[in-house]
Amino acid sequence: MMLRKSLIAAVACLSMASALSAQQATDSVYTVEVKDASKYRVETNLFGANWYAGIGVGGQMYFGDHDKQMRLIDRITPNFEAYFGKWFTPGLGVRIGINGYKSKGVAGWTGHSNTQPWANANNYLGFIKDWNPATRTGKLYPYWEKAGTKLYETEMEYLHGHADVLFNVTQMVCGYNEDRFYSFIPYAGLGFAASLNRASTTGEYSHEITASIGLLNRFRINRAWDINFDIRGAYVGDHFDQEDYRYKSVNPDAGLLSTSGRWGEGILSATLGVSYNFPKRGWDRSTITTIRVNDNVLTDLRSRLSDLESQNSDLRRQLEEALTREVTPENVACGMPLLVTFPIDRWILSNKDRVNLGFLAEALKANPKMVYTVSGYADKGTGSVKRNIFLARKRAEVVYNCLVKEFGVSESQLKKESHGGVANMYYNDPRCSRSVLTKVAE
Repeated sequence: MMLRKSLIAAVACLSMASALSAQQATDSVYTVEVKDASKYRVETNLFGANWYAGIGVGGQMYFGDHDKQMRLIDRITPNFEAYFGKWFTPGLGVRIGINGYKSKGVAGWTGHSNTQPWANANNYLGFIKDWNPATRTGKLYPYWEKAGTKLYETEMEYLHGHADVLFNVTQMVCGYNEDRFYSFIPYAGLGFAASLNRASTTGEYSHEITASIGLLNRFRINRAWDINFDIRGAYVGDHFDQEDYRYKSVNPDAGLLSTSGRWGEGILSATLGVSYNFPKRGWDRSTITTIRVNDNVLTDLRSRLSDLESQNSDLRRQLEEALTREVTPENVACGMPLLVTFPIDRWILSNKDRVNLGFLAEALKANPKMVYTVSGYADKGTGSVKRNIFLARKRAEVVYNCLVKEFGVSESQLKKESHGGVANMYYNDPRCSRSVLTKVAE
């Protein structure tokens, strides 16, 4: 039985030797990486890649209850924008920004009067300029007579914070091209708008949740810089310009009365600006890896394979002969090693180990010319160098003494040595290094 195991081990050694020899031929093995031809495939980048920041300046127009009665040129006011964001893929990105400054409009007669003597006085509301609380009048819009009713100028300073999701349709449809000059990028987002001044008629600030849609037109200058023309439409509630209700400012007992019911208002803005793309920029193309081998290497490998087949055939023949050979105490191959393991920082033999050592002792006594080496080891990963030297020596001694004193093996058949702390000997398992190895002496 032991002879069979020896032959199997020999076959394994020959196979390993052949593999090592073949490995030397890898100098003639090389790889070729080719960029993927598909323009729709890119490598995913780390979270820190493809961030950008930008600023812009332009104009805006507020769509309030009576603003349509103004001249178009009088409704346009400056608008400023700043933002930063990230592209997760060439076609999908996000950004967070803030825009706004000042909106102009007019407050007009609401037309919601009733029989109460105080009602008509409350029909002008909002952020009216030069507001006089006593007369409830303000700065008249110069062209109010053309509208057929009195119109007071309004002015509201505000900021609009927003978070947008951007879709680079050009990259999605036409494929990724980092150097593309123009990109068509629609987006949608949510935000929050708040006034920086109080409404003159109510004394309150305005704040509303917003919803936006827009179109970002991006023009690439180089890898770092872009020019952007951004058009945004933002929806706000009808309350934002505070022209939708009346307060109890004239009659304290009147309470709060609604005077108009528009579904909402809006802000249209257009800005021209620049954005900077932080490194790392862009995406890497996917690659296809091809492994190639020179013909001379293949020829050499075929030759080595033929030699191995011949050697394996010879080993099979020897194995068959060994299986039919008569087993006697003299030809029993007791050269197989025996591994005895120990717990951390211990050198006491277990009963199971004593049983295995007993079998080894019988084989040694049946072959008086056989000499074994008893080698002690310790785990290098635990304990000090001095302690590991001590443990390795003690473990070798207990195995040696067990074979000699307990099982009667001749001391002439045993050699004793220790190796102190060693790295992982088998299967990357440190437990196998806390051991004693008995094998045929070389």
